[in-house]
Formats: sequence, structure tokens, C-alpha cells
Amino acid sequence: MEKKNNLKTLTTVLSQYYQDNDRQKLDQLTQLLQSDTIKNPSDPFMRHYYLMSLSTLYHLDFLVASIDDQNELIDYFFNISYWQFYDLCLLANVVNMIHVERITPYISDILKQYATNNIPTASVETVSKILINALETSIIQKKMTLLDTY
Repeated sequence: MEKKNNLKTLTTVLSQYYQDNDRQKLDQLTQLLQSDTIKNPSDPFMRHYYLMSLSTLYHLDFLVASIDDQNELIDYFFNISYWQFYDLCLLANVVNMIHVERITPYISDILKQYATNNIPTASVETVSKILINALETSIIQKKMTLLDTY
């Protein structure tokens, strides 16, 4: 349960910093999470928290992540057969830093699971956030093909 609470707290803080356009606090949080990741290299959650914070910073300037960071996230998403709350939150918070063509298969998979009621009702808001963020990302990256997919 602690992982879920930490995730919820982090996403709330990131959202607030993004809405406030507070680069200073985002930079501080990102540096703190990066430091925690270095101290705990075997903890994938710390690494994901860092990437979510970095993604929020990138979102302010409409930047995408390095290919290595994108590949790390894509490798993680590739191994998901049943999308859980954590996985959905991670995707919702990093979708803007990945080239949209690379995330389309995962969005399709989520929508299939959603349509067959294989995603918990509590995650509906997160699925909506993923779709909105993916749409925004496709527009920013001028990749309107995502719109044609659905």
C-alpha cells in the first residue's frame, strides 16, 4: 500500500508544480529523486519516480526523453500483460516524453483491457489521463496518426 500512496503523493505534487509552472521546485524534486535513484540503483520504483519528475520538466518545454530513457520505459511497458494502477500512472506521467508512435501499441492494449472490463473501475480516471496526454503529445509532436488510430 505504501507504493501506491507514494505514487499518488508524487503525482499530485508533480501536477501541482506543472500547473504552477514552478521549474525551481521541479528541478529540486528531480535532483532529489535522481540522487535517490543513484543510492538505490536496484529499486525500479525510485527510477520510475525520477523519470516521472523528469517528464514533468520536459513537458514544460515539450521535449522528449533520450532514446535510452525511452527504451527503458518501452521495455518496461512491453512486459506488462495486465495493466495495474501503478503501470497506468507511470504511463500517464511519462507519455509526453516518448515518441508517440512508440506508445500507440500500449494505449491500444489498455483500451482493449478497458473495453473488456479488465481494468479496475478505480483506474478509469488514469486511463482518461493517458488518453488526453497521448492526444496532446501527438499534437505537439505533429504525429496526427495517433488520432487516426482511434
